[in-house]
Amino acid sequence: MREDNVRKIWSDAELDAALADLHDDAGEDDGLAFARASLMTAAGTPEAPPQRRRRGSWRWIAVAAAVVTLVGGLAVVVSLRPPAPDPAGPAVQPVELDRPLVPGEFHYTQKLAWVLQPGVGRNFRLQQEVELWIPADPAGVWHRRSKWTGAIRDWSPEWGRYEISRAAFDEYGPGGVFPGQPPANWLTPDAAFVASLTPDRAQLAKALSRDIHTPSGTLAGAALASVRNVLALGLVRSDVRLALRDTLIAFPGVKAEPSLTPDGRPATVISAADTDRRLYLDPATARLLATTDGGASPANTEAPVSTSPMQPSSTSEPRTTTNAPVPVFPPRPEKFTEPEAVYSYAITRSSG
Repeated sequence: MREDNVRKIWSDAELDAALADLHDDAGEDDGLAFARASLMTAAGTPEAPPQRRRRGSWRWIAVAAAVVTLVGGLAVVVSLRPPAPDPAGPAVQPVELDRPLVPGEFHYTQKLAWVLQPGVGRNFRLQQEVELWIPADPAGVWHRRSKWTGAIRDWSPEWGRYEISRAAFDEYGPGGVFPGQPPANWLTPDAAFVASLTPDRAQLAKALSRDIHTPSGTLAGAALASVRNVLALGLVRSDVRLALRDTLIAFPGVKAEPSLTPDGRPATVISAADTDRRLYLDPATARLLATTDGGASPANTEAPVSTSPMQPSSTSEPRTTTNAPVPVFPPRPEKFTEPEAVYSYAITRSSG
């Protein structure tokens, strides 16, 4: 054999050294070793011990094939992973109270009011809750529920024990016409009366002036009471509510100013020169939020509870368990720190 035909055969160690010199800029965490380790980790398979490399040009072919295989394997692993969750959607918005109702839904209004209980030297107030459900078709049957909450104002312990029944009193009225109710008007509005109201401010002003009659001639205060009773239903359309607000503000003897409700909510406060009553309307929607009457508002006390069948009424005679003399108190200074009534609204899928 000629000496120039003798080819040097590299050992495995020499081949490894040559490959290291060729890729001396790559760390041990880079390249093929890193890719293979990542693939094995993702697949949950322990990495096999390195096999003895083959000699010659097949070594380079094997390296290239391994790289192609690993890259393809990584692609498969990534594609099998579950997709990332979609970004969270927008938060659910509060129910739009002015949206059209579907069959089975009801306009719901809750009124919490302090009702005067007159007596000889014992003018005090009981808190009454009145709930009203009006169906999607207002011509259907309305449901009204009244009951005492058990809270009392201006009751002196010296007068003895006052008995309050919390039994509910339910009434049903087709189209809002309840038993014993007078013909529909501003103070006793029903579905037909509300439907007759228009957003035309001139017509509303004419109707108010025509329909309001008071012996004392206090038209401004009567206008406040009339609009209050209509808005308290929670049924009036938004455009009509805004028109009623503007009409009332333009009524002679009535004024409005931005302020807060007794519990701190922004409100448009409407008052009249001939009455202490104030209406608190939502500035944006003209919904009725609360009313005050300027009367006394001492701290609330919880009255003793009994099972007496006493129905909600503003004229019920108080019953006590003592005959102690009845003290007479001087009138308290007027203030507007406590609401006479507060109102809340919702859309429900039940009628109570």
